[in-house]
Order: sequence, then structure tokens, then C-alpha cells
Amino acid sequence: MRVFLIDFENVHSDGMAGVDHLTEQDEVVIFYSNNADSITFDALHKLMLCKSKLSYYKIKRGGKNALDFQLSCYLGFRICKDPDAEFYIISKDSGYDFIMDFWDCGYIITEPNIRRFNNIKTLLQWTYTQKKQTNNTVALLETLAKNEEPVSDENTTAAPPPFVPSSEQAEIAASLMENAKKSHELYLNMVKRFGQKKGREIYNFYKNDYVSLQKNKKEETT
Repeated sequence: MRVFLIDFENVHSDGMAGVDHLTEQDEVVIFYSNNADSITFDALHKLMLCKSKLSYYKIKRGGKNALDFQLSCYLGFRICKDPDAEFYIISKDSGYDFIMDFWDCGYIITEPNIRRFNNIKTLLQWTYTQKKQTNNTVALLETLAKNEEPVSDENTTAAPPPFVPSSEQAEIAASLMENAKKSHELYLNMVKRFGQKKGREIYNFYKNDYVSLQKNKKEETT
């Protein structure tokens, strides 16, 4: 089960991108206020197509950061209620990262899965790359397991294992892929972010995924 907590005051309608791709096993909880209580027709259309459970909380009282505090309080409540769920905060506010740090410090036995993303679509892309990374690792281990006999030829050099991005690199790559309009732009951004060699490796690892992502974007707009 995945629970998406939307800081609508922070991300507005842009944060809802990708909500129409969620499933019936997902749950979306939108927190909004008088400062942010309007939504674009495009985001509304995506919400109408959403298969997941939807609920809304309007922050009726409070000043600065009131929504942040109430969302954080609700997160703690849901962690106790659904300890096995995955929780995703949709916000650009890095202040939520301190809440994730709190749950990672081992104050209680529960170790919830909490992450923060700018929008749902970036999260889904990150999830896809994580699954691909896991599948590639499993395939590599299966290949190594089949080749149990050592190679005796001294002139034979073992091929290096295939490059697999780390979780942090995968998350950054997903964000770069979401924002890049062309492949060349994506390549330059990855080189700028990771350096020439590593950026090229990461770009080559994800370039086919980027092409598929751009194709899906065009299909959604037609």
C-alpha cells in the first residue's frame, strides 16, 4: 500500500502530475488551505481518472507552516495505523526531510518507508528505475551463479560487471529525465551533475527509458 500526502499549498496542481497512473491499492491525501484552494482543469481531469482512494483536508486555522505541521502530524498517525505502508510526501519543501530523519533515528521500533518528491510522476519514474536496477542486479547474480567454474586461460580477462546506478543517482536521474525536453539536454545535465565519465554512464543506462518517457508524454497530449 502506498500513501501519497500532497502539500498542495507548496506544489499546487503541478504536484498532481502522474496521479492518473496510480492504482486502486494507492491512497492520495491532499492538504490545502485558503492560500491554495484552486486547481487547474488538467489536474482535475487527472484526479477524475485516478483509481486510488482520495481524501482532502483543508487547513482551517493557523499561520505560517500550519499545513506542514498538520501534514506531519497526520503522517505520524498513519504510520502507527498502517506501519507496513509506503509513505510519499509530495512537496518541494526540504523541511520535511527532518521528519524523515526523525523516523530513521531509531527512537521507536517502527522503521517506516518515507520519501519526498516534487510530484507524483517523478516518484513513479524513480520507482521504475529502482525496479530496473533491482532486476539488473538479480540478473547479474544469476549469471555469475551459472558460471561457477573459474576461467583457467591466463590470457582471458574477466569482463567488468555492468554499471548499475545507486539509489541516489537513480532518484536524481529520474528528476533530470522529467525536466529535460531533449536527449541532448538530458545528456548535458547528467554530465554537469555527475561529471563527464559517470554522467555518460548514467545517461547511457537511462536513455532508452527517457525515449519511452517522451513518447508517453506525447501520447498523453494527443
